Amino acid sequence: MKNKSVLLGILMIIVVSLATGCMFYNLLEPTDFKEHFGALGYEISDTEEGLYESKTYLVASKEDVPYKVEYYEFEEEVDAKKAYTEYKNNIQNYITTDSKNKETTGAVFAKTVAVSDNEYIVISRVKNTLIFIAGTNEYSKDIDTLLEDIEY
Repeated sequence: MKNKSVLLGILMIIVVSLATGCMFYNLLEPTDFKEHFGALGYEISDTEEGLYESKTYLVASKEDVPYKVEYYEFEEEVDAKKAYTEYKNNIQNYITTDSKNKETTGAVFAKTVAVSDNEYIVISRVKNTLIFIAGTNEYSKDIDTLLEDIEY
């Protein structure tokens, strides 16, 4: 009987975690972004301007890869949601192969992957942060791995 109670308790914790998205994201702070991508050999810039007004805007880029990783940190989660929606609407205008496109959402995160004949674009939001990467299909696995490593 005691074993059943323990198992039921563990099951309830797992269900609550899944329902709230607690196991699917990691809130990446600006210093973590700089450290992580810097360790991978990316140059980090904070002098560029992003598309949206944000508290923090960082860009990680490398000479030998044809994409950059854009990181936004907003004051409020509602601002990150707005930027995410605008990015998503903008890319849908020219992405034609919608059978490969997908969106995943949860309580505090959202992720869109858009694929066209040549482009591979990912927008990922966790709470008040947003990451945007636009590359080519040739680099889709590299982009996915980068995002998996930071749990976005």
